[in-house]
This record gives sequence, structure tokens and C-alpha cells, in this order.
Amino acid sequence: MLLMTLISTAALISAQPAPAALGAAAVLAAPGEARSEIFDGRNWTCGPDGVCVARGSGISQPVTRECRRFVARFGMVTRYERDGAALTEAQLAQCNTAAVR
Repeated sequence: MLLMTLISTAALISAQPAPAALGAAAVLAAPGEARSEIFDGRNWTCGPDGVCVARGSGISQPVTRECRRFVARFGMVTRYERDGAALTEAQLAQCNTAAVR
């Protein structure tokens, strides 16, 4: 009986989705050369396909401010997310204004 309970519990645990990876990620509107840069406590790496991922905990700041700072360095984005939550279209539009200066 104990063995059956352990097997059932293991099956339930393995069926649960993995928690979302914490960190930040972005997709550049205009991909270019691969590059990386460290700023605001994160190590950003962007591939030639425009997909960027960040390692590190980052400094404590609102996600929209973080996005604007990213855009000012890397260019406009079509997606920006932190801690598994993506910005809305309206937030992305506001974020991308940092690239227009």
C-alpha cells in the first residue's frame, strides 16, 4: 500500500508544470548581430535572431522602466517580459518611445 501511495504521489508531482523561469527576456523588432551587455544588474545576451535573454536578478525597478532602459540600448522590441509576465501592447508602445529620441 505504501508503495502504491508513493507511486501515485510521484506521478502527480511529475504531471505538474514546471515553474516559469525567473528573469527577463525580449524580442528585438530589428534583429542584428549577436551581442551582450551588462547593465542594471543583468547580463543581457541577444542572438542574431533578435531573441534576448537576461541572467541576474537585476535592480529593483518597475518593469516598464526596465524595458525603456533596455530599448534605449538595444532598440525597439516586439515582446518584453520579466518573471514570466509579458508587457501588454500599450506598455510595449510606451516602452518603445525610448528608442525614438
